[in-house]
Amino acid sequence: MISSVHFEHFRCLLGVRLSLEPLTVLVGPTASGKTAVLEGLQHQLAYEPTDFWRLDESRPLSIEWTYAHGDRTGVVYPFNVMDTLPGQGHSTQQLALSMEALRAGGSSAKATWLERKGGNLASVFAALPMSTREAVSKELTRRVPSVSEVDVARDLADRSFRLRFRDRWSPDVWFGPEHVSDGVLWLLAFLLLPYQRPLPELLTLDEPERALHPGLVREVLELLRAMTRGESTGGQPVQVVLSTHSLDLLEQVRPEEVRLLSREPSDGSVRVRQVPAPALHWRRECRELLESL
Repeated sequence: MISSVHFEHFRCLLGVRLSLEPLTVLVGPTASGKTAVLEGLQHQLAYEPTDFWRLDESRPLSIEWTYAHGDRTGVVYPFNVMDTLPGQGHSTQQLALSMEALRAGGSSAKATWLERKGGNLASVFAALPMSTREAVSKELTRRVPSVSEVDVARDLADRSFRLRFRDRWSPDVWFGPEHVSDGVLWLLAFLLLPYQRPLPELLTLDEPERALHPGLVREVLELLRAMTRGESTGGQPVQVVLSTHSLDLLEQVRPEEVRLLSREPSDGSVRVRQVPAPALHWRRECRELLESL
């Protein structure tokens, strides 16, 4: 598990040290640096000139990760790669799901890893063993009673995989992904995460609450917490970092998991604060921060 990450001259992160929990929630208004943090958490990152603070390549960009067992690794760009021990580093999956991509269908090849925008959702579902597909289907229909089953078929036109959903009241009626609600596809993507292979060590999520009813936001948080404890992943914990604008989601998290992001008026650099442990009205502070520009 990553215990902290230190950013220097990376995008709007002039000098930021961020401590991480098994589940960490980034809260802040638009353009407060949440996406920069999520992308900077990747261990393998192809750096571009736009990744430098104020596009100034004369000062080195550096990101350093510290792990729970005490080891450290990082990069300094463009000068060198920091010395690392064999086996150090971490695998990362970065998700910023898109409804357009989720509805698009899948490729003709089965996949075991969800793409960043979720465009291969049907292919990942098709690659699961039949028993796992049935288990995922039951979990989905338990949360969305209007659907009685989810399955996958090959599209006759281009041979790609295509999801289909059985209507609860008319068993002979199946709907394609273009005819079900956004929340059904969004939730299905989260239900598949624990069954990916290989599992990432770190999962980052950009606004996972989008397209979900407030009641399902709690369900998604429970799914993610189970992953952080290794309960749904065969004993392998997956660390999760997510960004949010949702007060409904904040109702489901603990104050020690929250990181508040804002921009300094003087130079626009990002400031990260933790919620004080004894704070009684920390959600109100989050609300005020989200309402600011």
